[in-house]
Amino acid sequence: MAIETPPDQIIGLPHPREVFDFYGNEAVESELAQALNAGTLHHGLIFTGPKGIGKATLAYRLARRYLGAKASDESPLASDETDEICCKIANDAMPDLRVATRFCPDDQKVKRDVNIFAIRELTKMFALSASNPMGHRVAIVDCADDLNMNSANALLKTLEEPPKGALIILIANSLGAVLPTLRSRSRVFHLRPMPSAKLRELVGGSDDAAITLAKGAYGRALALKTSKIGEYYSALSAHLNSMPYAPLAPMMALANKATTIENCELIFDLIDDWLYRTAQSGLGLEIDEIEPGESATLARISVNLNPKIIGDLAIEIGKLRVAIGNNLDKSAAVIEALRLIKTRLTAVGKND
Repeated sequence: MAIETPPDQIIGLPHPREVFDFYGNEAVESELAQALNAGTLHHGLIFTGPKGIGKATLAYRLARRYLGAKASDESPLASDETDEICCKIANDAMPDLRVATRFCPDDQKVKRDVNIFAIRELTKMFALSASNPMGHRVAIVDCADDLNMNSANALLKTLEEPPKGALIILIANSLGAVLPTLRSRSRVFHLRPMPSAKLRELVGGSDDAAITLAKGAYGRALALKTSKIGEYYSALSAHLNSMPYAPLAPMMALANKATTIENCELIFDLIDDWLYRTAQSGLGLEIDEIEPGESATLARISVNLNPKIIGDLAIEIGKLRVAIGNNLDKSAAVIEALRLIKTRLTAVGKND
């Protein structure tokens, strides 16, 4: 049986438990290290920020030290990579650390949400004796956005009455998606994007599409660069930036790339970003250009795609993304999303 890609790992990159480098958000790392060293670390933490910003990397970074890994002097929460605890965590063999995701080990499939069974398996650890002398144990939920109501309430009980030595870290791409009662019982840390210039320096190369679309998230920039995002964007821009004419060949080339769920999600991310930057241009805001002269092109298009129309389109396209999970053909979904944009643009143009 084929094993699906874990939902807590970015395609093409190592799993966060294997990553020891952490870039950006030094203030957050320092604050966590100070609390850890002073013994004032809150039992419930939420790391929130854009996908690929380093939330899971930071969670494992903190977990290593909390479970007793030898410190490194590279940064406040850095650990010695050769330490036994670090090696166990990297190999997913640390009994005092458990993670709940949408992945179900029973059938090796990725589910729609982090269900109550995953949370129950997570919290079972707290009924066992810790293997470390401090009695510390770490539970990570990646990500809290995917908790359903039952699983969120099950986790809430543990947050309300935390076992001694327990550290529960919730990773959230969108803080608003986290149940308010979970937020109120946790300490929230916001991870911020880094400047494009710094990101370009770290990632290297001249992939403008990867740097721009990553929006300051180092992990996402690496993943986009690996995925050859520039080729995808070239096809998308050849179609959308020619609106309202929109030649069919680039559209079909893009649809033909939607061979996997991951590729399809990438294409929909590009479409969402195109809509967002078009809306920015329509409001007279400066945008990051991926292709020379794109600001003028999107400004021209935005005349017939005002923010309200773009908002409506984003909702409709979001429904298509959901439908892909319900077995809608991936290539057909891409074509339909692009058709919706052209239809709206053409309709507005005729009414003017």
